[in-house]
Amino acid sequence: MGGLLERWSPSTRSTRRAGLPSGHAALLCGSATEETPTHEITVCPSAAGAPVIAAALAAAPPRSRIRLQKGIYRETITIAKPVSLVGDGGAVIDPSEAFRPQWRASPALGKGVYRAASDRRPSSLLLDGKVLAALDERRTQTDGPWFWKGLLTHGPPRSGFRFIRALWIYRSDEKAIYVHLENEDDPGRRQFSVVWTQEPIVAFRKATGASMSGVRLAHGYHGVSFSDGSRRCSVSRCVIGPWEKNGVNVESGAADCLVERNQVFRGSFEDWTPVDDSRERYEVWQLHKLAGYYDRIGISLYRCGAGNRVHANHVYETFDGIDLGDSDVESLDIPLTHPFDGRDSEISSNVIERTRDSGIELGAGCVNVRVHHNLLRKTHGGLRYKLPRIGPVFIYRNMLIDGTPFNIWYSMDDSPAEGYVYHNTIVGGDAGLIYSSFESPHGIGAPRWHYRNNLVMARGGFFQNWTKGVPVNFNSDYNLVVGGGKPYPDDPARDSHSRYVTAVPLSPGFPPKPERDSPALDAGLDLSTYFHGKPLPGCEPGYYRGKAPDIGAEEVR
Repeated sequence: MGGLLERWSPSTRSTRRAGLPSGHAALLCGSATEETPTHEITVCPSAAGAPVIAAALAAAPPRSRIRLQKGIYRETITIAKPVSLVGDGGAVIDPSEAFRPQWRASPALGKGVYRAASDRRPSSLLLDGKVLAALDERRTQTDGPWFWKGLLTHGPPRSGFRFIRALWIYRSDEKAIYVHLENEDDPGRRQFSVVWTQEPIVAFRKATGASMSGVRLAHGYHGVSFSDGSRRCSVSRCVIGPWEKNGVNVESGAADCLVERNQVFRGSFEDWTPVDDSRERYEVWQLHKLAGYYDRIGISLYRCGAGNRVHANHVYETFDGIDLGDSDVESLDIPLTHPFDGRDSEISSNVIERTRDSGIELGAGCVNVRVHHNLLRKTHGGLRYKLPRIGPVFIYRNMLIDGTPFNIWYSMDDSPAEGYVYHNTIVGGDAGLIYSSFESPHGIGAPRWHYRNNLVMARGGFFQNWTKGVPVNFNSDYNLVVGGGKPYPDDPARDSHSRYVTAVPLSPGFPPKPERDSPALDAGLDLSTYFHGKPLPGCEPGYYRGKAPDIGAEEVR
């Protein structure tokens, strides 16, 4: 994992002085020399907290570099031209403000509940720099386990304030904030901050060829967004977190954009470790889903254009790690109006761990989508299909380790897409592949999905069917499985080359890899002509070294 997160320092380039509008020149911290047509503007934070990056962006000619010196920049910015924003070590963009209201105890609601007047509703409330769990006043008005007064007094029904360590709500009828901290702490003695806007910290809008690197983005509602048809823009080697809603959004037609080598985490005031599938810890997610503001996603590709890449990021302690799809079309009863959203997307070499819901979600058209060489570790939802419709989608060379409980699973509805799942390694969890949570199945199943050369070592073996009315008709063969779970127990000819064994010896260390004398050696199917006579991605001729491919994510030799 360290290789994905190595430190980076930008290359130097000779530059030329570029002026700022009157009133901002004092914030320039260096001179430049000419190398046409590149300009460089070096910016310092304002001692008074005034916005300065926006002015530099307005003054910068196309193809300029704006260098941010160390310090905290209190603003949100929009990039709409081909410029590069580069952070020196310690450059932080943080739009939050200190928040010091007059907290007063509210004993009528319960011990530990405090109230403070506020004319505005915060978009995010933070304690000691960490995001507090928010209740949505519109969704918590009805008596029951998710009624706002009961939640504020006692916390979630099963776990109280053990894992959700604080709750807050804004009551618009009172123009007031209520909060309850763990251990009935007095909020007046703690350090709060607030974010008022729902704008991303950095927004790429209608931009082409713009980039940002080496910057920390902290305490925003969203971290970064690519939107409004932005093209060939990138965010790389940044630290993105804490944030309230999503870390990175690739949306509204943004295409050919790159999200690479970033750390992305939510940074919430909640207990995330250790990860397990107990009902009590499940309430960390459930509270937001049933009484708050729904999912929080590390990197979201939602109604985006073609050719976006999400590569070598470390995403952790979010609800979902990386999502590609459209929540409005998660049933076959709903027409797929934009089938090519997200076409040619690539999600590769990411480390995704400690998620309260899915590690990776795939949905909508999923046309020529590649998901490969990712490590998913201790995720609740593993790799989840939320109704891929068309395909082909290629899922290969991924490792799913210690899922709690899911690894790969179908949810929401049947999947008519063409899909290929091959050369993956799964260790832990309930089963390698699960049918679960079909809301309104259509009796189609997944007849165009193919599972080949996968190594599965799970409690329930290869496959478990947790639903009814969905035919088990996916294609599966040449897999190596510990734990049983044959998908076609009454028709062994359909899976005749898979091996179901009692154990597969693994080499010491991490990530898991079979020993040289394991049954994975030379046991797979050559996939160099499997895709309609052509190679599957990553399986071009010569892709293995033995008599046949080794089963699993890595060649044993």
